[in-house]
Amino acid sequence: MKKSTLTIATLVALTSTSASAFDYFFQTGRSMGYGSAGTTYAHWSAAANYNPALIGSAAGTEEDFFFVLNGSLRVNEQNDAIDTMDQFSEDTESFDGFSDVDLLEGDKAALQNNVDTANQLVTSVEKLDGAGMNLGLGINGGLGMSFETFAMSFQVNTQVVVGGTVNIAEEDTSMFRRFTELGQVLIDDVRPLYDDLKVKEAELAAIQESYEAGNATQDDINDAQLLVDEAEAIAEDAKNTQVGIETDFADIFDTETQSITFNDEDLKSNTRFAAIGWAEAGMTLGSNWKLDGGKVLSVGATFKAVHLEFYDYQASTAGFDEDNLDGDAYKSEEDFVTADIGAILALDSADKWRVGISVKNLNGVTITTNPAGLQAGQEELIFEVKPQVRIGTSYNGGWYRLAADVDVTESKGPHYADGTEFFKGTQYASLGAIINAWDFIELRVGYRHNLITTDELAARTSEADGLVTAGAGIYLGPVQFDLGLQASEEEVGGGLQAMITW
Repeated sequence: MKKSTLTIATLVALTSTSASAFDYFFQTGRSMGYGSAGTTYAHWSAAANYNPALIGSAAGTEEDFFFVLNGSLRVNEQNDAIDTMDQFSEDTESFDGFSDVDLLEGDKAALQNNVDTANQLVTSVEKLDGAGMNLGLGINGGLGMSFETFAMSFQVNTQVVVGGTVNIAEEDTSMFRRFTELGQVLIDDVRPLYDDLKVKEAELAAIQESYEAGNATQDDINDAQLLVDEAEAIAEDAKNTQVGIETDFADIFDTETQSITFNDEDLKSNTRFAAIGWAEAGMTLGSNWKLDGGKVLSVGATFKAVHLEFYDYQASTAGFDEDNLDGDAYKSEEDFVTADIGAILALDSADKWRVGISVKNLNGVTITTNPAGLQAGQEELIFEVKPQVRIGTSYNGGWYRLAADVDVTESKGPHYADGTEFFKGTQYASLGAIINAWDFIELRVGYRHNLITTDELAARTSEADGLVTAGAGIYLGPVQFDLGLQASEEEVGGGLQAMITW
């Protein structure tokens, strides 16, 4: 087995992580705490993240200025990936630490330990199939100003998601098992014959020594003949055993060289991972109008230039080369201009109830795997940026607030030509609650659930369907700090926000 290739390919693919589909509603450290239900309730500094109309709602109010910085990170474990990888690493170290033990002369317990360790490593490799981790990283910043009739902001936003999967072929693990089965046969069937023959040789040597000294009796001579007959029988058994091994293990045993055969080019397992990098710079404009009955309609639009990078690396276990991981042959790039629009309707003069809608990326783009990075038999991935629609509502009860959002459309990740998704898509329903514990502290809780279900491949590289969230904010005059956390059985994530506003 080519240990270094299999080990490196597996470790890189898993620790490079796998990701869910790209969510264009980028989380902030503040809104993450209440389930990211920010369509109608988020601070106006998050207009470019959730709803451009939030900037319009600040026009003509006491809100004048903000400067904000955000960072978020999430890590998701799939199929007990951490424990699986720990066990795989331990078994690999044990396997790499094999000492050369001679089949015929070596300690039999050491031989059995080598076979058992090899079997355990194969079991660990089997468990790697479908294990993985997700990683998402986001950084953004912006500043905004509000005037009597309109408000505006400028922002930059960078988001990266990375995803990978290792496909362990059943044919490969079956072949590895054949090697360990052969090792067990050699220990159980061949080694005993050799040990018996050594005993017979020792007894025959003792009789011969007695004969040469003139002390041999007729019984000794008869015993010697019996030992010779038994040795010939052992030799015949050894011959039959050899024929049986050559027949039963002809797929991995070369009869001419009397050695096992292994060609890493025959391995079917492969590794593939993709990454999406999104960098945007834009401007958001918004305003509001008073309607009959005390209602207020706020609208806004974000105009942005986007640089999109799509990275797709795939290789067989034998063809894996860690030096290729940053190769330009596996990267595609697109630059385009697009816009977001949104609206929020305050249903009463006190601005307690709000409903709203936000549409991301009116103008989309399609990007595919770089053909230069594809090898024979490999299928390209397609990533399409399409409009994403979210609706929401919120209620301001003074010392408490409630918010809820639902994605109307699915955010899809890279997929194959037949529509099968490499990453599981996302379509969130979110709930959140906010409490003013004191004048300078705000506490938040929430829940968000991914409504999408899909096939086995995508499901095993998806983020957790349900996330519990919590957060807090500290307000020290114009300086504000916010922390948001989200977690499930398989995922943890967090966000930090620092803002100056007045």
